[in-house]
Amino acid sequence: MDINNFYYRVDRLFEEKKAAEAEQFMKDTLAQAEAECDAGAIITVCNELGGYYRAASRYSEGIELYEKALRIMREMGLAASEHYGTTLVNYATMYTMAGDIVRALNLYTEAAEIYAAAGLGGDYRLAALFNNMSYICQDLEDYPQAQEYLEKALFILRSQPDSDIEIAVTNTNLASVYLAMGMIGEAKVTIKKAMDIFITESGNNDVHYAGAVCTLGEIYFKEGAFDKACALFKEGLNLTERDYGSDTLSYAVLCSNTAECLKEMGRAEEAAEYSAIAAVIRERIGL
Repeated sequence: MDINNFYYRVDRLFEEKKAAEAEQFMKDTLAQAEAECDAGAIITVCNELGGYYRAASRYSEGIELYEKALRIMREMGLAASEHYGTTLVNYATMYTMAGDIVRALNLYTEAAEIYAAAGLGGDYRLAALFNNMSYICQDLEDYPQAQEYLEKALFILRSQPDSDIEIAVTNTNLASVYLAMGMIGEAKVTIKKAMDIFITESGNNDVHYAGAVCTLGEIYFKEGAFDKACALFKEGLNLTERDYGSDTLSYAVLCSNTAECLKEMGRAEEAAEYSAIAAVIRERIGL
């Protein structure tokens, strides 16, 4: 199978917004690869089609594909390879999105060990993996472990060229961890560091900047500076709408945060308006 042609066809179909055709093409290619016993092609298509199923929230179908790819790689003696580690990361991400975060964390840990053993201890991919592992630890409320993973990610990123935005994103995540641990001072210093990087590198145009703005808003809310928090949440609303639209959970959460600030400021009528917007969005998206 011509792998380059496969990727080209898939990319073109998605660019043309023909997702159903792209899926069918990938399924047909997988069937062809299996008929020809082309193990490399099977692994490639499983990863690509699995990624589509992940984006489409079709988790069980994606999990089955990743398990097939991993089984074939083990049979080929590739269980210690970075490619196996990358497939494990994709597999773990599927479990994360499906809600099985404990299993996902175990898979991420296995992938991290493979990367390190393969000499990728200073690789950007390992930094991204540590960020993912930190998110899960935050969901599990294991904040010290989340902090440790983020510090490992930052250590790697600081040695990488052109990694300023990734450093800013990681600092935003670290500030949230500090906030959850009650370390308000550390959280404020860290988030302002992240925001300075974002502004220097891209103004307010990076899609992750809204997260930094809202994290600073949460810090001010914890400090009782409700006017500052409210202004930041409203800025976050504008940025989120610009980047992702207003029919998202993030937008609804920010509406609720803004409402809480307004209540604390004695502006009950305006607070009710934002609460109502949040309720409508949650109902519309089924949450």
